[in-house]
Amino acid sequence: MVKNNNKHIYFGLGTLTLIGLGAFVIISSSKRKRKRFKFVNQKSMDLSAFDSPDRPGSGHCMDKELITMLQQLEIQTGYPIFKWINSGARSAFWNSKVGGVSNSSHKMPFCKAVDIKAPSKAIRNRLVLVARNIGFKRIGVGNTFVHLDTDTNKSQYVAWGYPSGNKPEINPFV
Repeated sequence: MVKNNNKHIYFGLGTLTLIGLGAFVIISSSKRKRKRFKFVNQKSMDLSAFDSPDRPGSGHCMDKELITMLQQLEIQTGYPIFKWINSGARSAFWNSKVGGVSNSSHKMPFCKAVDIKAPSKAIRNRLVLVARNIGFKRIGVGNTFVHLDTDTNKSQYVAWGYPSGNKPEINPFV
């Protein structure tokens, strides 16, 4: 009588189990790594730094793409970008008070622009170059700040200086 030998079946099942467990561990560990680099949830983020001084809570209108790009700028430069906000959302009144142009990208309800304090030339230059690499296509350079916006209804790949009409100290698009 021939004895039925099922060892090869058990060996195959064991091999399949090990392969499956290995794949599970690899997928799980790669998901954990991705979560570490996930950006801050914008709903739980304090947007008061972007408020128009005459409209508390107005920073909530800020463009989500702009916020995400600013988070990347903070990570890549190591600068406290969200603590260095000079101007974010602006009411029509505040925009006029600070001498903003009538079609400013800062104005509510669009809120697609931000001015960031940049006390030295080295900081301004680094902000400008990293911002360009992140994908900002509209950059203004003042003596003490950098303007960044995501307004696609205006000319793209442009840099300008302040006061308006001046050549920028650094132009990342040339």
